[in-house]
Amino acid sequence: MDRRREARRSFTEKELPFLRLLSVITAVWFAASGAADLVMGYPLPAVLDFFMALLFLFFRLRMHSMPPSAVRSFAPPILLFLNLLPLFGGFLETGFYTLLVRHLVTLLGTGLFLQYRDIKVFNTYLLINALSFAGVFLQSGNFEGEAVNLAICYVFIVSGMYFFNALHRKTSGRLAALADAERRARLMASRDGLTGLYNRRRFDEEFTRLLAEGTDVSLILIDLDDFKSINDSRGHAAGDEGLKDTAAAIAGAVRKNDVPCRVGGDEFAVLLPSCPEEMGRRIAENICRRVRSKVPLAGLSIGVAFAPGGGTPRDAFKRADEALYSAKAGGKGRIVTCSELLQKEGEAQAAPCPHEKEKAPGPAGTFN
Repeated sequence: MDRRREARRSFTEKELPFLRLLSVITAVWFAASGAADLVMGYPLPAVLDFFMALLFLFFRLRMHSMPPSAVRSFAPPILLFLNLLPLFGGFLETGFYTLLVRHLVTLLGTGLFLQYRDIKVFNTYLLINALSFAGVFLQSGNFEGEAVNLAICYVFIVSGMYFFNALHRKTSGRLAALADAERRARLMASRDGLTGLYNRRRFDEEFTRLLAEGTDVSLILIDLDDFKSINDSRGHAAGDEGLKDTAAAIAGAVRKNDVPCRVGGDEFAVLLPSCPEEMGRRIAENICRRVRSKVPLAGLSIGVAFAPGGGTPRDAFKRADEALYSAKAGGKGRIVTCSELLQKEGEAQAAPCPHEKEKAPGPAGTFN
């Protein structure tokens, strides 16, 4: 999903503005060519030129609502038609030199439109254009004067396009590799190496950003009960596996836009944007159920606090931490919200996790 989102953002930032400008230029060029054909007495090429101008103008107007795949697939079939069109010069009743000049312009447009495509596609279109140009040149039977000069110009243009396109792609490949390495470095800097969740640094950044933007946030703090005993009795490898399974369960229990993080050794946190405290409690209950199903003997203590937009992360974290402390002091394996603490004047109104309503909590904090 991240790769698709990154690819679409790259298309929007790089290709789309370029294609918008190029489609307008192409439409104007076809309109001018159509007018010139009318003046020179070539009605059929004029009709084709005006049709192509309208087609590219329509493409420009609808481009913003088309998916990237549709935008990318628009130009190649039209370019194929335009590259082969000069072969039918006799049918079009167009002058020989007019065909060759039109072919040169089509060649330049082909190179511009295909600079973001695969190199094999680019080379294929260059070959088609070259064969078509050679066909027109041989059909004319004129191998001297202006025709030869146009052929020489054509060879230089094709060679230059091939060289500069190869250079552009090589440079772009290096820049893309650097950008990818930078993206991976940023990702590694914001992710916890063991669990894959966001780390404390990213947690602080996201929490500060959300509140500064005026977004209401419910904060869930999660602590694994007696986790140290797991490392002591079963080893650190088992403890690491337990942390990974717990992180996967937390990530699977929250909403798409929520931000699950690992903020300490056995401590986790979840930011719930645009979420009231009561819904935050229900999500905490869902987390509790998920963790129990993934790691059956894991004991969780959870504190939930609501942070209104414009507040400070420090105050919200302190309230959630107080709720978490109350849950642990009340027997562990419980969920406590900040509002419950306020209603009882600081005395925790602890509620057992949903899976513990039928069964009294046993020894907490062991992984099987």
